[in-house]
Amino acid sequence: MVFTVLGKVNKNIIEFFEKMEAAEGKNSPQLLLTDSLTDSRIPQIVFSGSSAKFYDEGKLIANFENAEENYKSLWAFAKSYVEKDATSAGLTSTKWARRVISGILQAMIVLMEVEDKNGFSHSQRVAKLAKKIGTELRLSEEDILSLTEASMLHDVGKIGIEQLMMFTPTRIRTLESMPKDHALMGAIYLSTIEFLWDLVPAVRSHHERWDGQGYPDGLKGEDIPLFARIIAVCDYYDELTHFITSEWGVGPKSKSDALKMIIDQSSRMFDPEIVDVFVKVMESSEDI
Repeated sequence: MVFTVLGKVNKNIIEFFEKMEAAEGKNSPQLLLTDSLTDSRIPQIVFSGSSAKFYDEGKLIANFENAEENYKSLWAFAKSYVEKDATSAGLTSTKWARRVISGILQAMIVLMEVEDKNGFSHSQRVAKLAKKIGTELRLSEEDILSLTEASMLHDVGKIGIEQLMMFTPTRIRTLESMPKDHALMGAIYLSTIEFLWDLVPAVRSHHERWDGQGYPDGLKGEDIPLFARIIAVCDYYDELTHFITSEWGVGPKSKSDALKMIIDQSSRMFDPEIVDVFVKVMESSEDI
């Protein structure tokens, strides 16, 4: 779902919609965010004070109170409504179903993860990095969209683990001692959804290592899918710079320290070509 803003709309709402829009394709259905009802025939959300009203072709569809606090629910409703109508606009049912289900999974992941000071979650940051690497590698536009989607879903298996840890406490120790579970569970989960099959290799293999010492399958070198090799570097960098773990000492690492650690793992954990491209992109980017 791609949106346009007219007039004065709450900054937090715009920023959240921008984050969720990042994984959408150019041919996604349109939505208008505005502070007054327009003559546009596309669906629009009209904000007034703390409330919001959803219109389609001038007809009131839904009211939302406390929109400034419940903007995630507002996005979910707007996405489902707009993309439902997209089927009659010529999008195939498969594309629509993929977009809806992938979008729901992505939203669940974002809600599960802790946001940073800018409001982005781990998977959103990884997806942003992976998209930059894909662009630098001159992947096709279609491949970049798939890479971004795979990056958003690379930890989808953690949803299942969270549920098992919540409802089957006797298995907590087993799951906590097997970090590779989330890669396998994510792959199995996506393999049950036919139109997401193309994402399974990247999700399953994003913890494989270039030297063959990774998991779950011990793949080595170029036997590891390209998307998984890209996600692996982006995932590791984000963990280094945002998470606290005894694995690499006290506190998150600085950008320069994280890059040094990634360079040190070139040809060991990571594809050396991907490392070179990643370092080049990071050193030339001030906003990361």
